[in-house]
Formats: sequence, structure tokens, C-alpha cells
Amino acid sequence: RFDYAHAVTIALPASYAVQPERRYPVLWVLDDPLLTRTAIATVDLLVSGNMIPELIVIGVGSPSEEGLAGVGRRIVEFSPPGDGFAGPGLNREAVDSVAPIPTYPHRAEDFLAFLGDELRPQLAGEFRFADDHILHGHSLGGLFAGYTLFTRPELFDRMIIGSPAMENVDDAVFKLEDEFAEANSQLPVSIFVGAGGEEGNEWFLNAGGLLSGTARFIETLNLRDYDGLSVRSRFYEGENHYTVAPRIISDGLRHFYAEEAKALGSTWPQKP
Repeated sequence: RFDYAHAVTIALPASYAVQPERRYPVLWVLDDPLLTRTAIATVDLLVSGNMIPELIVIGVGSPSEEGLAGVGRRIVEFSPPGDGFAGPGLNREAVDSVAPIPTYPHRAEDFLAFLGDELRPQLAGEFRFADDHILHGHSLGGLFAGYTLFTRPELFDRMIIGSPAMENVDDAVFKLEDEFAEANSQLPVSIFVGAGGEEGNEWFLNAGGLLSGTARFIETLNLRDYDGLSVRSRFYEGENHYTVAPRIISDGLRHFYAEEAKALGSTWPQKP
């Protein structure tokens, strides 16, 4: 499907070898060289505090030895079919006036097929997956998560979406949501979405509509009121596009597994 390699990092739970009958939820992390280690460390700490069950963490992205050249392919792989890079209107005018982005292929469809139809079945034959899959995407990865939500919603039970560039590619995700809503009333997915309050103070993020697109995404899902959909959101005061990422991962996982945490004996959060 692609004529270049992808890196896949797999972190197994501490109990994996000694509990051979046990199956584990899976956290799929986009942007492997950028965010997988953060996700693994966060999971380890939360498991230690009995805040979440043990998870298998799988990072997918470009090989680290390719550096920024490999990371740059995320623009291609995470972009839904559509027109250009930026959102519509003033957002596109701003980007084109300062940093015009050349025409590039939009291959989110191919990357999603690779992720869901090739890689997952292959790994499911090797590792003990539970029927509980979480997709984590940040920034352009959040755009890809939005694309996935409205094209293959059956692939992931939960999504952690951080600071998503949700208005990119001329509002492609919002156009997909309109089409999806015309044909569907159910969307049985749990979503945690967040962004940093300081993202409004960076020009390129404003041009990308990060905060407005995130708020619009949250509002759209809540107002559409799909059956089975759960949406939890948070905007983080004092956090920027980078510092907010680990907080969103942590809070998303704790939100998803709050009831399991009680059974595990967690005392978080403490009442004053």
C-alpha cells in the first residue's frame, strides 16, 4: 500500500508473560517517534496508581532514523480526501499568504486501511488483544481520528483526540460528519477531546483553526446527539500545543476507565 516502511513500537504490560490467558485493551498511538514513549510512560504511571487497567500500547509512524523527513509524511497520511492543507476562508488565506503548502497526496484512506485491515489483524494473531481499542491522535493525528470516526467508526471503541487540526483540508471532517449524520443516528464511540488554552497565542495554530475547530467539533457532536456517543472535553489553561499532549492522554485514559479504577482500588481523586 505504501512504498516505504512504517515503524511499529509495541509495549506489553508487566503481567503479560505471567498471565497467559489474559487479554488486554489496546491503545493505538499515531506519530510513533513523537508520542509513543510519552503514552507508554503515562500508562505505566497510571497502572501503578491503580487508575487504569494494564494496556498494550502500539505506536505507528515513521522510523526514527528518518528524522523530520519521515515525520513530515504525516501530512500526507493523516489528510482526508479534499482540497489542499488549510481550512476554508480566512484560515486558508492566512496560510497561503505566509507559508503556502505545495500540492500533496491525501492518503488518510490508505493509512486507515493499513492500520485497520493489515496491521491490526496481523498483530491480533500475535498478541492477546481484548475487544477494546483506543485511538490516540494529536494535532494532524486528531484530524485523522476525526476522519476515522466518520468513515470507519467500528474500528475503535474509544478515541483520545488532542488539539486536532479538525478544520484542515477545507473542512473535510465536518463535511464527512454531515454526510454521516444523514445516514446514521448511532455512533457508539467514547471520545475524550482536549486542547491547550495557550494555543490561541500562536499564529500558525490560529491559521489552522486549532481552538475554533476543536470547539466546533465538540459542539457538533453534542448537538447531533448520536445514540451511543459519549463526549468529554477539556481546555487546559496555561498549556500549549506540546505541553498539553501528555495531560490529554492521562486525563482521557482516566476518564475512560474511571469505573474500572474503583474496582482496582484507586483512591483518585481524593475528596477534600
